Amino acid sequence: MVIERAKSMREQVYEKLKKMIITGDINPGERIKEVEYSQIFQISRTPIREAIRMLELEGLVEGNQTGGVVVRQIPKNEFYEIYRIRMALENIVLEEVLEIATKEDIMALEKILGDTRKEMDNKNEEEVFKLFSKFNLELYKISRLKKVSEMVQNMNLYLEKIRKLAIETKNRKEEAFEDHTIMVKLIKEKDLENLLKKNKEHLTRSMDFVLNLFSEK
Repeated sequence: MVIERAKSMREQVYEKLKKMIITGDINPGERIKEVEYSQIFQISRTPIREAIRMLELEGLVEGNQTGGVVVRQIPKNEFYEIYRIRMALENIVLEEVLEIATKEDIMALEKILGDTRKEMDNKNEEEVFKLFSKFNLELYKISRLKKVSEMVQNMNLYLEKIRKLAIETKNRKEEAFEDHTIMVKLIKEKDLENLLKKNKEHLTRSMDFVLNLFSEK
């Protein structure tokens, strides 16, 4: 794995390690060793060390009793907080989408829905997950709210691994698809009140699924 040099080395290492932590390639409790990752990324230990400090400030890693750094287990209450933040930010996005969405924008959303239905019928779980994420990204793109969209996507990054588990559950997958279908209909009808209500229901079900995983452990 080679690090590209477009961004600062520290930023690139930070982004790659963060992605690996959140997607589960590096598991909670696993130690991040500077020597090991300097060999993986084929760079010196300094940017690894700097990236680890950034991850520590963000709360993704923490020091242990032996003086090393390990991946931190995100507690249940933080997932609840993440979902609450996402709900608030997506309200802003959807309000803007309702105001400025064009026929072409709505057609793009409907195209994603059609592709999703096809992949669901083919039981292609990986593509279904990608298309659900693409639907959200298209909404953020339509809103033209760059900073808000970046914030929402950062929240979603924390949820990526668990969201994938939810999508692999048949009932959740069908519910999510139905929610997206209704949301597009409400955007076309300019029905903000019911659009925000539907999105809240959608995210609440997802949140309940995630929080129930903690209860089962």
